[in-house]
Amino acid sequence: MVFLISRHRRRRLIDAAAAARDHRAGVGAAIALVVFYNFVGVTDVFSTWLALSRGLGEEANPILRAMMEAFGPGWIAGKFALQAIVSGMVLWFPHPIVCGLFGAAVAANAVIVANNFLIAYGLN
Repeated sequence: MVFLISRHRRRRLIDAAAAARDHRAGVGAAIALVVFYNFVGVTDVFSTWLALSRGLGEEANPILRAMMEAFGPGWIAGKFALQAIVSGMVLWFPHPIVCGLFGAAVAANAVIVANNFLIAYGLN
């Protein structure tokens, strides 16, 4: 996607990312968010597997459901590869707006994971 923008805009993006990385607090926040994101991602895989293996739910995300059907357990590698890419992007550009939006998305995903566990244990 970055390669579709003009050279001038690409240079501005690279410079803005470098400036964001110069702020230690922002980098620290990005690292903390990425660690939490990956923890949530691992627990998402486990909670999804647990609920599905008990026959108590189905994958609601149609893209992930298609990956599960096409690749079997290989979907886990795909999910973790995507997490690695997203983690790298956030660490490359730890701007407060990026971290804020990312943090909100991770929090929403954590709620989904909690719901997965409720389903897996028959509490939902």
